[in-house]
Amino acid sequence: MGERKKQVDTEKFEEKENPVAGKPSEEPDGREKIEHLGKENLEDVWKIGVASFAPEFHLTKQKLCENAFDAPDFFKEGSLGIRDAEGVLAGFILSKISLEDVVYPNTGWISIFAVAPEKRCRGVGHRLLESALQAFKEKGIERVYLGQDYRNFFSGIPSPSEEKIRFFAKEGFWINNEDHYDLEADIVSNEKIRDFDPDRFLKNFSVTTFSGEKKELLAFLDTEFPGRWVFEAETAMDEGKASEEIVLLWTGEKQELVGYCMLDGVGKEYGGLGPIGIAKKIRGNHVGDFMLWASLRQLKKIGVRTVNIDWTILKDFYGKFGFVPERVYRGACKDI
Repeated sequence: MGERKKQVDTEKFEEKENPVAGKPSEEPDGREKIEHLGKENLEDVWKIGVASFAPEFHLTKQKLCENAFDAPDFFKEGSLGIRDAEGVLAGFILSKISLEDVVYPNTGWISIFAVAPEKRCRGVGHRLLESALQAFKEKGIERVYLGQDYRNFFSGIPSPSEEKIRFFAKEGFWINNEDHYDLEADIVSNEKIRDFDPDRFLKNFSVTTFSGEKKELLAFLDTEFPGRWVFEAETAMDEGKASEEIVLLWTGEKQELVGYCMLDGVGKEYGGLGPIGIAKKIRGNHVGDFMLWASLRQLKKIGVRTVNIDWTILKDFYGKFGFVPERVYRGACKDI
């Protein structure tokens, strides 16, 4: 089995005349003004964000900096806000563009997008999105995703109501037919983890944490899960990912690498798991259950209590260890 681990709040579509897309505008008719946003706008962006996204999305100022303003792929030309006549920010879009041409050539992401609750149903969202898409187009971007970026806030449209789906469909986005989820579970007071019997797997497999096997790991991922997994794993190792957060599954005593799981949890009570994957040739024998069990035990060992598994449809697989949906998303993209 292979599972990949992790958008926006909007309002009803309302047709209005728009300014020159992709560029800050001084509106002669008194309408709200569009401007580029940067880290200096953190406070205003955060206030709209926390008013727009439920607490379970864990939006913080630190997360806005790490995932957007300070991120190397942050796209300022496509990161825009609209201010009302009093100079108050009414809505914002923060965007990113791909810095590599292998996994996501000519790709952009609407990383996070929200309109202040009191400013919705006035065409603010439409104007922001139209301007951001024009900025992407001028940069040579050919496809734009809602969320799904590296170090993302969301893996699609969060809490995808009919209203949100209708808005993005009218804006020309292709909308996935199925929802996907972030799952969570307490792994400390968890009888399902405690009661799992690993004995039959331990006869044929061993589990270790990373100890410098970069070449073997990248070769395994390139064979079994080419693309994004390889890029993210290599980036994580190059940036000094803690060895305790990379779990490896081997046949015998480190004979052949046949499984992998990335964790996030050193020094945290709230951690993450994923991606997690097993070599094709050993799937179908519940080895994935064993790998998941071992990875959850490793998270517990490094101090994590609550675990998030994001961007998945495999509710039944993870449900074996008590994971339940905490957040729901719908994937969407647009070719421009």
